[in-house]
Amino acid sequence: MGLGFAEFDEAAGDLYQWASACLGWDLAETLRTASPDELRQTYIAQPAIFCVSVAALRALEAAGVARPAYVAGHSLGEFSALVAAGALSFEAGLLLVARRAEAMQRAADARPGSMSSVLGLSAEGVEMAVEATAQGQVLAVANDNAPGNVVVSGEWTALERLPAAAKELGARRVVPLNVGGAFHSPLMAPAVEVFQPHLAAAPLRDPAIPVVANATAEPVTSAEELRELLARQLTGRVRWTESVRRMVALGVDTFIEVGPGTVLGGLIKRSVEGTKVLSAADAEGVAAVVDALRVQSDGDAARADVAKGEDQGEVVVLPERFAVSPGHGRFYPVTPSRFNDERPYVEPGDLLGEVRNGAASIPVRSPFRGWVMAHLAWEGELVTPGQILLSLRPF
Repeated sequence: MGLGFAEFDEAAGDLYQWASACLGWDLAETLRTASPDELRQTYIAQPAIFCVSVAALRALEAAGVARPAYVAGHSLGEFSALVAAGALSFEAGLLLVARRAEAMQRAADARPGSMSSVLGLSAEGVEMAVEATAQGQVLAVANDNAPGNVVVSGEWTALERLPAAAKELGARRVVPLNVGGAFHSPLMAPAVEVFQPHLAAAPLRDPAIPVVANATAEPVTSAEELRELLARQLTGRVRWTESVRRMVALGVDTFIEVGPGTVLGGLIKRSVEGTKVLSAADAEGVAAVVDALRVQSDGDAARADVAKGEDQGEVVVLPERFAVSPGHGRFYPVTPSRFNDERPYVEPGDLLGEVRNGAASIPVRSPFRGWVMAHLAWEGELVTPGQILLSLRPF
C-alpha cells in the first residue's frame, strides 16, 4: 500500500502528509491500521494507489530519469499518468481521484454488481459469452487487459451465468474478482453524472507528454478531450491491449511500470514481444530502473559512436533534467532574462521562480546551465516538495 515510501522516504512522507491534508483524513495512518476489508473500500484504495504511484514517479524524477515519450495508465492509473504528463498537479489529481472514488462507491452501493476475469479466451469470444448470458441484465466487457485476459463487469446474477457460456466457447477459467462494484460498465452511469462537474472545474491543462487514453487507445494532447475521455472511462472499456500495441507502433521499446505491483508489466509482456519492461514499485525498484536505463543509455551511446565513426567526434547524450519544488506552497515562475538562438536559457544559480507559503518564500534556482524547455507547474499552483516545476536541457 505504499507505506515503504511513506515511512522511509522524506519526500514521499511529505507527499502523504500533504495528501492527508487534502483528503481530510490521515492516509498513512489508515493504511497502517485499517483491516483488509476496509482497505478494499474504493474511497480508501483509490487515493492510496494514486499516492504511491506519484511517490514512485517523484523518486524516478529525483533520480534523473528523463521524461518519457508517452504515458498511459490503467483505469485509475490514468490520473497518475496525467500527473506524469504535466496535465494535473498532485493536489488536483488527488482531489479528482477522491471525488471519482466517492462517486463510484455511491453508484456501486445503489446498483450492486461485481467483476470477473475470463482467462484463455479472446476479447471477441468474451463478447460472445456476454451477449449469450446478459439476458436483459447489465453485463459488459470492462477491461481488455491482454490476449486471453479479459474482465467482465455487471450485475451479480448475470455474472453467475457467465462461466458456463465462457467455458463452452473455450475459456480456461472464469475468476470472480474481489472488488467493490461493477466498474467500467453502464452501472456506473450515476457516477459519471456526479463526477463530471468536478472534471469540468479541475485545473486540467494540455499535457506536455501525449497520454494514450483508456477509452480510445490513441495519444491525446488536449485537456478538453481528456475531460471527455476521463468521464467516458467510468462506463466504458479499458482498452489496455490496444493501448500497449499502439505505443509500440509509435516506436516505444521500453516500458516502466510506475506504482504498486507488477501486474501491468506482465500484461505488457503478453501483449507484445521484444519490449523491455521495468518496474518501479518501491525504492529498490526505482534504483533498479535507474541502473537499467543507465546501462541501456550507455549501450545506445556506444552503438551510436560505432555507427558514426571515430572521425565524427564524441556522441553526447543530453537527457532532460527537472527543477523541483523545495517545499510546500504556491509556485511563481520568473521570466527568463537570457536568450540565445534556440530558446530561453539559464546559468547555474539563476532564479527560476519561488515557492511561497504565507510570508515565507523559497527560491528555486537552476543547478546547471541549460535551456528552459517547458513549465510543468503554472503560476500560483499549489505544489509539494519534489514536484516537477520546469524541465531543462543542459548544454
